[in-house]
Amino acid sequence: MPYDPYGLWPDAVEPRRSRPWAICVALLGGLLSLSFVFGAVSAGGRLVGLDTAERLLGHVRSASAPSIDRSASGSTEPGAPAADASGYSNRIGTRVYARVAALVTTRSAAFERGDETAFLARVDRQDTTLLDGQRRLFANLRKVPFDTARWRPLGAGTTVTADGSSAEQAGTAAAWPVTVSLNVAFEHAISGVDLGPVPETYVWKARCAGPDDPCTLIGLDGAADDDTTSGFAGYPAAWDLWDMRVERRPHVVLMGPGQDAAALRRNADLAEQAAVYTLGAWKGGSGTSPGFALVLTSSRASFGKLYSSGDVQEWAAGYALAMPGTDRSIGGVRMVVDDDQLRGDAAFAPILLRHEMTHALVAPLARPGRGAELPTWLAEGFADWQAEADRPLAPVVTRNIRALIDRGRFTGEPPAEGDFETSDEDRVENAYNLAHLMLRYLAKTFGAERVCAFYTDSVTGRYGSTDEALTASFGIAPDRLRNDWAAWVRKTV
Repeated sequence: MPYDPYGLWPDAVEPRRSRPWAICVALLGGLLSLSFVFGAVSAGGRLVGLDTAERLLGHVRSASAPSIDRSASGSTEPGAPAADASGYSNRIGTRVYARVAALVTTRSAAFERGDETAFLARVDRQDTTLLDGQRRLFANLRKVPFDTARWRPLGAGTTVTADGSSAEQAGTAAAWPVTVSLNVAFEHAISGVDLGPVPETYVWKARCAGPDDPCTLIGLDGAADDDTTSGFAGYPAAWDLWDMRVERRPHVVLMGPGQDAAALRRNADLAEQAAVYTLGAWKGGSGTSPGFALVLTSSRASFGKLYSSGDVQEWAAGYALAMPGTDRSIGGVRMVVDDDQLRGDAAFAPILLRHEMTHALVAPLARPGRGAELPTWLAEGFADWQAEADRPLAPVVTRNIRALIDRGRFTGEPPAEGDFETSDEDRVENAYNLAHLMLRYLAKTFGAERVCAFYTDSVTGRYGSTDEALTASFGIAPDRLRNDWAAWVRKTV
């Protein structure tokens, strides 16, 4: 199990079998009261893996700016935020914060009007690597359709004076130059994809030569997950890694390295087809994701870095990660797909995309702190059924479950949590197949609309338990429903 500071990686997943694309890993964070799971694929083409978000993300909360000493005399800080205009402080920390906050405001305004010169104006001209990186970032971000794109300082940061004096004091000339490290959130919402802004947190390092110097940006890196109030930094995004190409379709924004232009075009069309299917198959509540953002790369090194500090297993084909919003529990979802593994099987690719898009679609419905945890069989079974609702059961499902029945190992109950969390590959595969069969049975018996309504109620926490939701949705006692399902399974497979 890879190191994961915020608990998004699986306790156990099925290892690769005969094909390099055998498993798709998917991650979901930001659901405080839900245990959400995403899918994986076996050599037979069935979704069989497990990821459980056991330790879930919280809201992103920005720390307040340093307090202003309104008892000190003097005039308003040049370039200070409007909130500081009513008071003045000689404290070094306050003076420096005001200037760096002004840099942040300048960056937002420059990006909005497409002014690269102003965007780079306070970047250290001597550091060509930093300058080139910020120039590339500006160009990349201008390719993305944003509804919201702004930078905001988070907290007071860490201030270091030249002579070691306290940043809480006015300081003398010997205190300067002063350097400050400060978390800065890039709050953004991709048009047609996100329901609200999501933050990507950077660490800015600035140098202020003197009390009246506007300060210069001398360093910029991604924040560590542990150094954010949400436990999630969202760094690096696609625009931080490459000279990026963006392919836009009506329901998809696909990003990736510029040199992979042909693959991006090809897979954007495939993703759009999967998106149209996924959006059309959903017949539940409103408030779902209106579209999908995907990152495609053939670089395993980049694949393992995107949006996460955890290590990605070599067999993983893709993952989806819910992004905590700045003004809602989940603002949007990002999917990452390995192009080399996606090309492994033409029949596999649309199923993979549909399955992951189903998770991405419903993620914003979650209401933290409400209702019961979503059981794994329901989350995975729903995504599996939705991905293949337009086609008959795959032979591998009927074959494997029939073998389970013939060996007397079919209990007539939906798979338990432990069935998804074991290293026993056959047990995990059977768990996914049985979960799929449960949702397929419900849809066949009661219709897709009632199943989607039931799922909506479960995700939003309308009821205190899954059994309560089952009874309310289908009007049948859960025990009888499970018995009827078990009889259907024995007859169907």
